[in-house]
Formats: sequence, C-alpha cells, structure tokens
Amino acid sequence: MKNRTIYYLCIEPLEERYTKQWYFWFPQAFKQADFTVEIIDGEPLTDKIITGEFLDMNSTLHYKAEQLKKIGKLFYEGKIKKDDIFFVADLEFWGIESIRYLSVLNQIPVKIYGFLHAASYYPEDFIEPCAPFAQWFEKGWLTVCDKVFVGSQWHKDLIIDHRYVNNLFDKIVVTGNPWDTKEALDLVGKVKKKNQIIYADLPDYRKRPNIFLSLVPMIKRAYPETNIVLTTSRDSWGMKAPWIGASARSLRDLGLLEIKQGLSKKEYYKTMAESKVMVSTNVVAESFGYCAVEAMTFDTHPILPDKFSYPELCDNDKDILYDSFDGLIELLTSALRKPKKTLLYAQKYDKAIDRIIEAILTPEEPKSRYQMV
Repeated sequence: MKNRTIYYLCIEPLEERYTKQWYFWFPQAFKQADFTVEIIDGEPLTDKIITGEFLDMNSTLHYKAEQLKKIGKLFYEGKIKKDDIFFVADLEFWGIESIRYLSVLNQIPVKIYGFLHAASYYPEDFIEPCAPFAQWFEKGWLTVCDKVFVGSQWHKDLIIDHRYVNNLFDKIVVTGNPWDTKEALDLVGKVKKKNQIIYADLPDYRKRPNIFLSLVPMIKRAYPETNIVLTTSRDSWGMKAPWIGASARSLRDLGLLEIKQGLSKKEYYKTMAESKVMVSTNVVAESFGYCAVEAMTFDTHPILPDKFSYPELCDNDKDILYDSFDGLIELLTSALRKPKKTLLYAQKYDKAIDRIIEAILTPEEPKSRYQMV
C-alpha cells in the first residue's frame, strides 16, 4: 500500500478558519506515511467569508470548479494510475462524483476518501434551505466515496439518520478533527492567566451568542472584577447578524464586556490562553467544536452544553458540561474559582490525521455500488 500517489484536494486556506492549518498538516502527514503527494488547489475569489459561514459559498464553488478542471486534465493526460487515491478535505464538494465517473469510464480504479464537515442535513446550517434538492447529490458523495471521515459519533449518527445510503454505517469513520496542540502552544508561548471569560464561538445566530449576551449583566453583577471578552477574526463582531452585533456593542458601551475584532490566529490564541474560562451557549448543533478544543489546549476551562459532540470532546466531564442555564452558572462559579486542567482532552486530536491514514491503509474497505474491482 505504500508509495502510492495521493491527490490532496485541499480546502482554500483561510486565516480565520482551520483550513489554513489543514493545508499544511495533511500533505506533511501523507508524506510521512510514504505517499507521493500531489496537491490540487483551486483559485479563491476572496479570503473573506461574505456569503456563507464556514466558507464563502461563491468563492468555494469557484475554487472547487478549478480543482475539478485539473482532475479532468490529469485523467485526459493519462497521469491518473490504478489505485491512486483522492483525498477530499471538504466533502461538501459539488461535482466530486465526477471523479468516480472518470474512474469508471477510463477503466482506472481509484479510491476516494473525504472529510465531511456538514451539509444540508445539518440543523440551521447556511445551506439547510437547499435540502430538498441538495440531499440527492449529498447521497451521491456518500455513495462514490470509499470512506468518509467525521469529527464525532454524534455527526456520524446525524448523517445516517438523514442521508442513509448503501454501506454507509461502515463507510463513515469517526476520527475527530485534526489538531496540533504543540503548534498552538508554541505559537503563543508562555502566557499568564487573567481573571477573564472568553466567548469564542462564531458570532452567527445559529451559535446563539444572544443567549450568552443575555447572561453578561448577571455575570458582571456576580463577578464585577472579571473581564468578559468576545473575539472574532472578522472586521466587525456580529456582522452576519447585525442585531446581535448591536446588542454586544451596547453591552461594551456600558463597560460590561470587551470586543476584540480583526484578530490574527496568534492574537486569538493569546486571548484564549489568557482566559480562565470559555463559555459556549451553542444549543443548536455542533459536529466537532474547535473552539472547545482550542480552550482545552490552553487549559482554559470550557463550559459546554451537555449535547451534540461536546461530551465526546471532554469524555463526559461533568465539570465542563451543563444541561441547564442554572447549571451553566454553577459551573462558571466553580471554574472561575478553580479552573480545570484540560490539555489532555485536546491532545486526543493530535492523532486524528494518523487515524485517517490508518483507515485509508486498512485493506478491508467497504465497496460502494460503483467501485471497480
């Protein structure tokens, strides 16, 4: 299985997302596993997220179309060989089924693997309104892939419940999302903790930042010496939900919280590392939870809903998980007094790419309906 060629279809590397880290992590890991790595990138239209949440939808469609053009040319020029591998870093990829078309029609068996972050089955996702038609090509992605990687068992169950296709249960492999605790810690260096609470979820309505904002006056009355900070890499906090942004600015103007905008990755990590506690009020859905893993990396005590993927991240740690807002306040009181060391939870995901590679190298692979043998 070694010395095979793997074509890495990367996600556009954005500073504000983890995609920039993935752009380097995956090729490096594939090379260490003795694969010959060919990176197939595209052409972004912007490095900002204007239409969409995870990626800019117009730009990512353009980026992926450029990648598909390159794949078509590779098949045409005879460069794709038997048993070559395609790894798709973002399986929400319109047209990815064309790789299987070209494999079958050119009579060149290939393997297709991909990481699925979310799609139209995902509650309140930006693309959920497309579900009446999107569900069909989503099932196409799941059918043509040999294996699909996801960040949590909760996400796997969600996909199976909403987009079941043949052999899907065996195809989906829970690996966790890739992470590198050492890289994050080295980027920041030694940082002294402050009496500070950070809210780091995306300031989009589906993350329910309005719930956290409603708790701010009560938190400040109880802990007047505690700083509360909202962070974003975007130019304006809450720009996707103006009424939420306006609420945050009102609280800032009253001296109840601080807003840090336009942060680089290093600045964001430093703010996270300085904080004692990170709070999430995301009560809609979460397939993994990078903000929680970032907090755990810096021993910033996370306080998370006891649902979705969160219990998996922290091994059901009841010092972290709340099932009511009374429970949230109780955990917050305890965490501000004595924050918990959480780095070990984050380190589980340092091996996520290794788990992906192990699954790719495992010979007992389920055969999709269209897989050539």
